[in-house]
Amino acid sequence: MFGYLTADRSRLSEAQRQRYRSCYCGLCRAIGQRCGQVCRLCLTYDMVFLTMTLDSLYEPEAVTERRTCPVHPLRPVESCRSAAADYGADLNVLLAYYNCLDDWEDERRLLKAGEAKLLRAAAYAAGERNPVQHSAVAEGLAALREIEQRRDPSPDAGANAFGALMGSLFVWKRDRWEPELRALGEGLGRFIYLLDAARDRAADEKKGLYNPLSAAFRDGLDEAALLDALSGIMAEAAAAWDRLPLVQDAAILKNILYHGVWQNPGSGKNKEKSKE
Repeated sequence: MFGYLTADRSRLSEAQRQRYRSCYCGLCRAIGQRCGQVCRLCLTYDMVFLTMTLDSLYEPEAVTERRTCPVHPLRPVESCRSAAADYGADLNVLLAYYNCLDDWEDERRLLKAGEAKLLRAAAYAAGERNPVQHSAVAEGLAALREIEQRRDPSPDAGANAFGALMGSLFVWKRDRWEPELRALGEGLGRFIYLLDAARDRAADEKKGLYNPLSAAFRDGLDEAALLDALSGIMAEAAAAWDRLPLVQDAAILKNILYHGVWQNPGSGKNKEKSKE
């Protein structure tokens, strides 16, 4: 259910692409140093968006350097790391761990059980550093599991639960910006949940698995209506983002919200796996 908050690189300048890559690499390095090298394999672009948003809002001190790494052993790459990247690294590992557990519970996929075991120690260490967010992730995904188990016919139940989870993650500091950051995270969470359900609906129905959109489509929902609903949710999230006083990287973040999230909606092609 992650990987949708990516940039449309065709609309970025070369300088913007380099900056985006630098923030991606900074988050990757933060994951490796805080959580262990194996955890770098679970890096997601969603947390790059979160990190860049918090960097732009709070402007913490950042360190930029050029170094080689396991992914780029011969060619040094630029990375930019800040306290926001460290926070994003912890959240990335927490989400990856619980997502693996969820996949194991859903389909009994042994690979996911193995991945969860590899991530468990790092995830719990990250949770100790961020107890409020750890509780939000654990409780939010438990609520989603209960919704799936009762096969709730309303897509709003799961969308609201995942929205609440994501809203908690965007609140890095309890300050004046908490309402807008929470609203941004909640909107993005609802959007991601429904878009992911749309992508997976055919496969889930073929396997007999629960999909939050199945009942709605049987009751007359069509693709056009779903797209309208997704557009409305994203508009609300973008409105919350617009109320934040963001300057640094604002063009890249706007690209993600207004263009990147709509790349091949429902196809899964925007879930990028490559490491830059």
